[in-house]
Amino acid sequence: MSYKTFISKRFLFSKGESNFISFITLISIIGVAIGVTVLIISVSILNGFEKEITLKTTSLSSHIQVNSFKPEGIRDYKYVVGQLMDTSNHLGIVSIHPYAQHEAVIKYKDNTEGIILKGIRDEDSIFSSQRKIISGSTVLGSTDTTVIPVIIGSKLASKLGINVDNKVFIIATQGIPSAMNQPTVKACKVVGIYESSMKDFDDVLLYANLGSVQRLFSMGNNVTGIEIMVKDINNIQETSNRIKQILGYPFYSRSIYQIYKGLFTWVELQRNLIPLVLGLIILVAAFNIIGFLLMIVLEKTEEIGILKSLGSNSKDIIHIFFNQGMLITIAGIILGNILGYGLCLLQLKFDLVKVPDIYYVTSVPISISWGAGLWITGITLLICIFITIVPSYLASKLSPITSLRFK
Repeated sequence: MSYKTFISKRFLFSKGESNFISFITLISIIGVAIGVTVLIISVSILNGFEKEITLKTTSLSSHIQVNSFKPEGIRDYKYVVGQLMDTSNHLGIVSIHPYAQHEAVIKYKDNTEGIILKGIRDEDSIFSSQRKIISGSTVLGSTDTTVIPVIIGSKLASKLGINVDNKVFIIATQGIPSAMNQPTVKACKVVGIYESSMKDFDDVLLYANLGSVQRLFSMGNNVTGIEIMVKDINNIQETSNRIKQILGYPFYSRSIYQIYKGLFTWVELQRNLIPLVLGLIILVAAFNIIGFLLMIVLEKTEEIGILKSLGSNSKDIIHIFFNQGMLITIAGIILGNILGYGLCLLQLKFDLVKVPDIYYVTSVPISISWGAGLWITGITLLICIFITIVPSYLASKLSPITSLRFK
C-alpha cells in the first residue's frame, strides 16, 4: 500500500477530534448506495412489468394476428395457414390458431351483459398456466346445433352468478337489429370457467367451438383472423413485417406490441422516464462527495501543508483526495448492488409487496437484469470520478506556507 492510499484512509476515518468526518464519510457512502439501490430496483420492476404484460396478453391472444381488410374476414384460411407454415419462409412459427370472433349479448336469468364470443378449435390448446381453467373442462366438443358448449371468464361468471353446467343464452346480431333483421338466440351450456388474471378480459371474452360461432353468425367457412405464436419473442415485429410481405393484400398482420400499444407505450414511457428521474439521486449523492471532500480540505489544510513541506507535490495531493472520493464511491456502489439485488431476490422469493389488480398483476413483478446493474455501476463510477476531480485539484493548489499557518 502506498503512503498516499494510507493517508487517504486515515483522512476518511479520522479519530479523536475529527469523528465528525468519519460520520460524514458514512453518510456519503449511504447516499451513493441509496441511489444505486433505487435505480436497480426500478429497472428490475419495469422489466418485470413488461415481461408480465407480454405473457398475459399473449395468453389471451398471440404474438401476431393476421386479419383481412375485407369485411367478411379470411375466406380460405387453410391456404393462408399453409403459406405461413411453409418452411422456406423461415418465419419461426410455433403454432397457428384460426378464430372467429363477434360481439354478442349473454343472458342468464334476468341478467344480460355485452360479450365477445370467440370461436376456437379444441386441438389448439389455448389454455395454459397464464389462462387456466379453474372449474369444469377445456373441451368444447364437436359442433352441436341445439346447445353450444362455452367457456366463460371468472369475473363475468361471478357477476352473473353462473356456474359450470348452467344454461345461458347468447343473443347474436348482425348489423343493426330491426323487424327485417331479427337477432338469433342460441342456448349454450357452460362447460368451463377460466381465469387469466386480466379482469377486463375475463369480464367479456367467451370461448366456443369454431364451427358453432361460424354458423351462429352465418360466416360460412370464413374466420375473423389467424393467431400466430413464434419461437423468438425478440423478433415478433420483424416476423410480423415479413408476414405482410408474404401474404400481401388483402391481408395484414399486427404484432402484440401494436394490438396492445397503450399498455406497452406506458411501460416504455416509464422505462425512459423513471431511470432518468431517479438517476438524479445518484447525481445529488455525487455532489455530496464534493461537499464532503471540501470539508476534509478545510479540516486537513495544515496536514496538506506538512505533506507539501515534506516533499509531496500537487500530483500527490490530488491522488490522496481522489483516492478518498473513489473509496466512498466504490463502497457505495458495492453496498447499493448488494441492497438492490438482495431486495429484488427477496421480492421474487416471498412476494413481499402486493399491488392492486388494476396493474394486471397481484404482486410487484421483478425481472433481474445483471446487464442493467453493470450500466448503473459504470455510470455512477464515471459521474463520481468527474465530481471528485474538482476538490482534489483545489486541495493541490494550497500554498504550503498558507496551509501551515491555517488554524
